[in-house]
Amino acid sequence: MPAIDEPSLPEEFSDLQPYLEWALEPERARTEMRVASSMVEIRDFYDTVQPRLEAMIRYLEDFRDDPMPAPAHRLYLISLSLVEVANLVELYKRREVFEGCDPLRYASDQ
Repeated sequence: MPAIDEPSLPEEFSDLQPYLEWALEPERARTEMRVASSMVEIRDFYDTVQPRLEAMIRYLEDFRDDPMPAPAHRLYLISLSLVEVANLVELYKRREVFEGCDPLRYASDQ
């Protein structure tokens, strides 16, 4: 949990605060969030975060060799959640994938 005076996300990404619930680890938690979310929620998350992705990557590149502060780490986790939902929005246009496997069937070592 962030310290009282610590921002939840870097200041330049404060508009993404409503999506902090997507800042999850490990990968299994992101998969569970994707499965539990409606397509409307997924689409809202995607439509808000995806246009900011390049700026997020540029920001996070500054921490390539240094420990990432908590706000930057949460931003990184949000970017990973975006990857988790991108195929649903861009390819399948739905949560359910025909002739696919339930994503929760995969075992996680985390």
